[in-house]
Amino acid sequence: MIASDILTIPSQGQTLYGKRISSLIGDDVEVYEDGTVMGTFKHVTGYTGFNESDPEEQEGYFFPFRLSQTGTTMTFKKNGEEVKKNIAWEANNVFRVTASDTFEVLVDDASVVTFNFSKAIFQA
Repeated sequence: MIASDILTIPSQGQTLYGKRISSLIGDDVEVYEDGTVMGTFKHVTGYTGFNESDPEEQEGYFFPFRLSQTGTTMTFKKNGEEVKKNIAWEANNVFRVTASDTFEVLVDDASVVTFNFSKAIFQA
């Protein structure tokens, strides 16, 4: 497992951006040291707290995590492309993911983890 001083998975009862963690993922989700994410992802619709303005971004599979690695800024790279650059550091994060995605998280320009979801289970 990845060390808890890097990141953790929020508890099933916690709510992020208006959705309970238990409605996003199963209690079996784990992240390994190499960034492999294992466990069950639930198909979600109407997740307006994730993106209020784009209905397409409100449906799919969502990966919640809590960064323990602190800093000032974060950059996110999806499949090698920057999708958010030097945004304010925040502990709680949610990514919209598919089985073929990778997401790299950089804190203060240093890579913390690169998630991959190829071994996760995506429920219909």
